[in-house]
Amino acid sequence: MTKSLLLLSVATLLLTACQAGEKPASDAEADSAAAVDPGADEQAIRGQVDRWLQLVKAKDAAGIAELYAEDGAVMAPNAPIGKGRTAIQQTWESMMRTPGFDLTFVPEQIVVSSSGDMALDRGTYSLTIAPEGTTQTDTGKYVVVWRKIGREWKAAADIFNSDLPASGG
Repeated sequence: MTKSLLLLSVATLLLTACQAGEKPASDAEADSAAAVDPGADEQAIRGQVDRWLQLVKAKDAAGIAELYAEDGAVMAPNAPIGKGRTAIQQTWESMMRTPGFDLTFVPEQIVVSSSGDMALDRGTYSLTIAPEGTTQTDTGKYVVVWRKIGREWKAAADIFNSDLPASGG
């Protein structure tokens, strides 16, 4: 009988411990989940996009690199991946050195994750360059994955490509 009572007590303790692991989120976790405001996060990302466009007009590659997470990446077409802010800055400097460089882009969709720490920004761009004095225009699409670091949205991954057919080569 003592063995049965001891086994029953141990089983009850184990069952209680297992159920404790299944209990609802703590107050801090619940407050954090309640604090997710997709509309406000989308507006914050749109603010970062506006800032990015200002930096492009100013040809400020260092400022643009600061919009990325420290471990962020830019994936420009026909170029190696630029990982980290130094490589990102170099990639943007290289692009913006092209004579006649002018770039605009417009988010068409921004989706914030339910956890509020990641977002997808999908849109289109228009690029003008004049490398040999002749103006060339390109249109294309892009995707930026944003990550919320602290209270600020940073680009974690940025990829874009042209709508023009491949020129072969």
